[in-house]
Amino acid sequence: MSTLTEFSEDMSSVVEHASRAVVRIEARRRIPASGIVWSEDGMIVTANHVLRRDDTIGIGLADGSTTSAQIVGRDPSTDLALVKIEATGLYVLEIADDDNVKVGNIVLALGRPGRTVQATLGIVSALGSGWNTPKGGQVDRYLQTDVLMYPGFSGGPLVSGSGALLGLNSSAIMQGVSIALPIATV
Repeated sequence: MSTLTEFSEDMSSVVEHASRAVVRIEARRRIPASGIVWSEDGMIVTANHVLRRDDTIGIGLADGSTTSAQIVGRDPSTDLALVKIEATGLYVLEIADDDNVKVGNIVLALGRPGRTVQATLGIVSALGSGWNTPKGGQVDRYLQTDVLMYPGFSGGPLVSGSGALLGLNSSAIMQGVSIALPIATV
C-alpha cells in the first residue's frame, strides 16, 4: 500500500472514531449546527451563536436517534454553550495534550449539520497565548487553523491526527478566520 493510501485510511478511521461524539444541534432556522458530547450522562457543548432559541432544541445523535435538550449555560463572550439531554453511556472523546500541539500539525474539523458526519482536513496555522475575544471573553490559548469551516460545523470538534479533542470550532469569534476554542477554555 502506498503512503498516501495509508494516510487516507488513517484519516478515515479517525473520522469514524471521533464522529461518535459529534451531534447535530437544531436550534436555529437555517442549517443545523454541531455539538460535542462532553460527558457520558448527556452534557453537550456547542457554540453559543447556534442556539437561536431556548426551547425545542433538537439533538441528532450519532446512532441516528433524536432527542430534545435543555440549555444548562451559555457564555456569549466566548461563544460557548452547554446543553443537556437525557441519556447515559454516550461516547466521549479523549482530550488532547495541549502542550504537544504545534504549528503545522494535521487536524480535522468535524460537523454533523445533517444525519451523517462531515469532515475537513487542515493544519494548525497559528498558536498563541491567552487573548480576549471581541465580546470581552477570556480564551486560554489562540488556536487558529486553515480548515474550511463549512456551514453547520460551528460547535463541532477540532481533533488531532489521532482523534483526540483539541477544541471547539467557532465561526463567530473572528470573521474570516478558522478559530477553535481550546479545551482549557471549553
